[in-house]
Amino acid sequence: MSGLDPQAVGRYSRQIALPEVGSLGQARILAARIVLVVDGLVAETAARYLAGAGVCRFRSMARGSGLGDLAGVLAELNPDARVEAWPWPLEGTAWVSALEEQTVVLRVGFDDDAMVRAAVRVAVPVVAVRTDAASIDVLSLRRHGPCPHLCLDVPACLSNATESDPGISVLAGALAACEILDIVLRQAGPRARHLRLVLGPGEEPLAQDIPWAPECCACGGGASEARIPQQKLHD
Repeated sequence: MSGLDPQAVGRYSRQIALPEVGSLGQARILAARIVLVVDGLVAETAARYLAGAGVCRFRSMARGSGLGDLAGVLAELNPDARVEAWPWPLEGTAWVSALEEQTVVLRVGFDDDAMVRAAVRVAVPVVAVRTDAASIDVLSLRRHGPCPHLCLDVPACLSNATESDPGISVLAGALAACEILDIVLRQAGPRARHLRLVLGPGEEPLAQDIPWAPECCACGGGASEARIPQQKLHD
């Protein structure tokens, strides 16, 4: 069973039975290392779903002091879950050290700093989530690179935005967890994808694939603009 011990097979038997997961996929989930950039209900919800699915290793970059609470919550869902504290905010090459040998980064907010460039440097996918009073945006940047020379000289421009309604934050965290699991399991797919959910009457959810083909956004063919075709999620 792809190296799964009997205890893991018993605990995750329902997931292993799914053709989209199987024993190989479950082994990938168990081996995943997830970075949570900033705390809050979105990140906590995503971490809960991921821990329940079998993810054991988390690296948390939190503004507040809720790391101990998060570790306790995740341990109740997965006794093997461990949460490692990491300083934040970061600049330049410090992001490279933070992301090396990790599987996926979850970023809450679309703040502008060197994180995405560092992720390209070390070929780590990024899922970024932004919420407001009536919408959720999930931007999934699949594996790019590695590109060791990508410039990290990006001045940090961090927002002071607060999270939206708890119900919206929980839904956003669930969507982010699904996107992360899809990356872990498929390890392929569109280079980048944008999911948008507007919570209002008559509004249809949208999924947009972003054709970002180059391995490096600095030297991989000069792709400076992404043209985004729109389509409904259910299409």
